[in-house]
Amino acid sequence: MRSTNSEGTLLSGTREPTRPTTIASVDKALAVIEHMLTIDGGGATLSALTQGTGLNKSSLHHILATLRQRHWIEQDDSGKYHLGTITARMATWWTSSDQAATRLHPVLQQISLETRELVHLGRLYERDVVYLDKVEPDRPIRVWSRIGQSAPVATTAMGRAILGARNPSNAELDMWLKLIDDPSDYLANRLREEIHRVATQGYAVEIGEDRPSLACVGVPLCVVGVPILAVSVTMPVERAEQLDLADIASIIRARIEGAGLEDITLPEIEQPEDAPAVTGTATSTRAQKTQKKRSR
Repeated sequence: MRSTNSEGTLLSGTREPTRPTTIASVDKALAVIEHMLTIDGGGATLSALTQGTGLNKSSLHHILATLRQRHWIEQDDSGKYHLGTITARMATWWTSSDQAATRLHPVLQQISLETRELVHLGRLYERDVVYLDKVEPDRPIRVWSRIGQSAPVATTAMGRAILGARNPSNAELDMWLKLIDDPSDYLANRLREEIHRVATQGYAVEIGEDRPSLACVGVPLCVVGVPILAVSVTMPVERAEQLDLADIASIIRARIEGAGLEDITLPEIEQPEDAPAVTGTATSTRAQKTQKKRSR
């Protein structure tokens, strides 16, 4: 506490409370960039930016000129201002594999501890999902995998989760299906089922469809609003048949929400219709094969 005399004068040997030091010009420049993030692709005029930022036109003009020199802001032929190329580089750095894996690793550890299963973080890369990180459980029977390994989108829970969060068209689904060598007769229907599950329940499953001995639950993640990542829990099919896979998805979602990462979020889901919880046998590939044989 500071000490004062009866007149309220600060006594010697005491100090005013420290206050955050800000540089007005930098603060104003960052305010302009933050405002530009809220503007659509059509850009904004100087007058619109003046109104939106609350800065006077003269100061704003000088700030914009400086930001243009540093490629944070661009100006088109009509005079409107847009975000510049340097912002794309920042976005690439922020959503890079190393950044995502580092920031989400503690979350993966929590999920693995609760489920006692193998947990992966994956990212969509062109034609495949690539494992960025993993946490193995402390139990005798484990599932083998490695960081950097790639997996198909249409047959894996992580791939289906990311795809479902993107609300793909039928043409897009057909494109992903064509990337699968020798697809099963029911893969197209299964993929559409899981796309619907992602939209209404926020997760996808696959049981013996990518690798016959494994089952997986995947939850999509958005980075700055774009669904590009997924977290999955993988287990042997035998254990999946004893578990409620919806409960595992709930654990993943709860841990992601609890992490408080503002830029890494869960996609919004539709209001689900009355749907039963999914167990390991609900969408089992082996069960579908048995049904197919009986119908012959």
